[in-house]
Amino acid sequence: MAVVRCKGTTFKVTIATVLTPLAQIISMDFGPIKMETVECDTLDNASPGIPKMNTGRVDGGKVSGELYFDPALAGHVSYVGLVEAPPTTTIACAIVFANSPASTMSYNAVGFSFSGTIGLKDGLKGKFDMEISGLPTFSMVS
Repeated sequence: MAVVRCKGTTFKVTIATVLTPLAQIISMDFGPIKMETVECDTLDNASPGIPKMNTGRVDGGKVSGELYFDPALAGHVSYVGLVEAPPTTTIACAIVFANSPASTMSYNAVGFSFSGTIGLKDGLKGKFDMEISGLPTFSMVS
């Protein structure tokens, strides 16, 4: 079993038509990538269990993370710009894992958000969040 280390993983977002790494990320979360279901119960069902079935659709989930925020760093300014001036199309993004050669999770994103945290004994931090439009694609290399 291969264990992919996290240090060295990069997150890239399209800035001015180029996939650009967003610097100083501390942590990231993605998913859940989840099949959509529908409740298919009927009035004559005597079972206490609620029957469900798959609809055949999948929700791609969300991507979120935390970083040391630098209000003067071009990549950070550009990301915040996505929130200030929402794009009318999806934005291509990628998580490039630290294995060698690198595996990648690519996706199109919408619904960008950004918030900050100021702490007495810590650096200025930012939290980012976005929704995946459609499904992510995984290019896994072993």
